[in-house]
Amino acid sequence: MMKVITASKAPTFWLISDPHLIADDLHDAGARFQQMQATSAGKDLYYQEPALKAFVRKLVKSKQESGQPDALIVTGDLTFNGARASAVRFAEIFAPLEEAGIALLPVAGNHDIYDGWARKFAGEKEIRVDQISPQDWKQIFKSSYDLAIAQDPCSLAYSVNLNEHWRLILADSNLYGNEFSYSHPVTRGEIPAKELAWIESQLKEAQKAGQEVLFFMHHNLYHHNSVVFHGFTLTNAKELQELLTKYGARCAFSGHIHAQHVMSGWIPVPEVVSSCFAEADEGYGIVSLTASELHYRRQSFDIENYLSQAEKQAADLADFHKYLKKVFFDANRQLIKMQAGEKFRQDDLDMIEKLVFQLHWDFFTGQSYKSDEYRAQIAESAPYRELCLKAPGLVKYLNSLYESTQPSDRLDLEWYD
Repeated sequence: MMKVITASKAPTFWLISDPHLIADDLHDAGARFQQMQATSAGKDLYYQEPALKAFVRKLVKSKQESGQPDALIVTGDLTFNGARASAVRFAEIFAPLEEAGIALLPVAGNHDIYDGWARKFAGEKEIRVDQISPQDWKQIFKSSYDLAIAQDPCSLAYSVNLNEHWRLILADSNLYGNEFSYSHPVTRGEIPAKELAWIESQLKEAQKAGQEVLFFMHHNLYHHNSVVFHGFTLTNAKELQELLTKYGARCAFSGHIHAQHVMSGWIPVPEVVSSCFAEADEGYGIVSLTASELHYRRQSFDIENYLSQAEKQAADLADFHKYLKKVFFDANRQLIKMQAGEKFRQDDLDMIEKLVFQLHWDFFTGQSYKSDEYRAQIAESAPYRELCLKAPGLVKYLNSLYESTQPSDRLDLEWYD
């Protein structure tokens, strides 16, 4: 009998990416950790434990009430800085999923394995802590790998049968060494030849079994921004694109860029890039499948409905999305000051900050598909014209934030063989 996660002919899975958890035990909210938060590029570091606990409650409640989802897939960077204690804590937080009948299927990210930045923070000090080895990863997430129908002996890649009709390939696209690291994590990603051969073997087996394939990794299969893609798109993406196209994979899913973006239609294998769960509006995806359809919808986590009364006592958690928006805005303000702040009067700077915030917010939350009229309004606005005069390099980047040619909060695929 085929090993499957669910017998349902219409399975559903949820999807998040880049939660960047640092276990509460690894910091005291002191001076050094406050500096880390202030330079975290818009993501929250303080409250991911309660946020993820609340998300687990939502998952379990949904399963109890509707029978869905069958799985939760996390496309990398489960941890903030690769501390082993954070991965252990992540597994503990999500442990209730197994009892609820929801499979947890994690994919490693570039911050997870042998990250030389693994630290705990005490006062003004940073203290080295245990990193995550590949062996640690498989042990910490043993219940996930126990669901595998195959594992790549050369990487952390594995595959599962969601049901009899759908095979999921969860790849390892990260570059890390074979021992404890003293250097920063590598941003770029690549799938080496041996793992590519293993992936092809899985594609062949799925084809022979009459199964459809979905593909998951941390790095991106395509350039999802014309300016910012170095280190984010897989360095050997063309090889993987050709392989997935050859065997007719239906869709790819990834993370890493922290922005929400969908590409389909003009490319052979569509790709959904999920936004950072620790940032902006806590986005997550719901994927519904049949034998001949895939439907993806992005949602914003309604965390206030799933916090305990004790958790709500924290001022920031009482209105968490307002707090997240402030963290995001502050990160944008830092970017403007670094790139062009000294070139503008304060009044102009205030308008520019608002413009950049809105363009960033739309891009990172999957709302960057804009009408020609909207684009014209941006181009004619006073802050945009000021930027064109004094910071043309920044303008090129801002233009890339609304170059999407389709909505990024949804994807509907149908096929008839």
